[in-house]
Amino acid sequence: MKRYHQYSEDFKRSLVAQVDSGAITKAAAGRENDISPSLIDRWQQQIHEGRMQSRPTTRERQLERELDRYKKKVGELTIQNELLKKLNETYASTRRSNGYIVTGGSTDQSKRGAK
Repeated sequence: MKRYHQYSEDFKRSLVAQVDSGAITKAAAGRENDISPSLIDRWQQQIHEGRMQSRPTTRERQLERELDRYKKKVGELTIQNELLKKLNETYASTRRSNGYIVTGGSTDQSKRGAK
C-alpha cells in the first residue's frame, strides 16, 4: 500500500526557491527529499500562478467555528445590554414624573352635562 506524504507550505516554498535560484536542480532536490521532480514542477507552477494556499487544519477550523459562536453571543449580549439601558432610562424618566397619569378634571363634572 502506497503511503502519501503531506508537506508543509513552508517546505514547498523553500524547496521551490532553492530550485528557482539555481542552488539545486529539480532532480537533486527530488533525490534528497524522496519526491519526484514532477511534483516539484507542480509546486513551482502553483507558486508562480499564486495557487499555492495552505488548507486550514482541523484545529484551525474548530477555532473558527468557536470564534463564530463567540461573535454571535457577543452580538446577542450587546443587543440585550442596549435594551436594558433603554428600559433603565424609561424607568428613570417615569420615576422623575412620579408616575402619575394626568387626566382631565374629576369624573363628577362629566356626568352633569355640558354648559
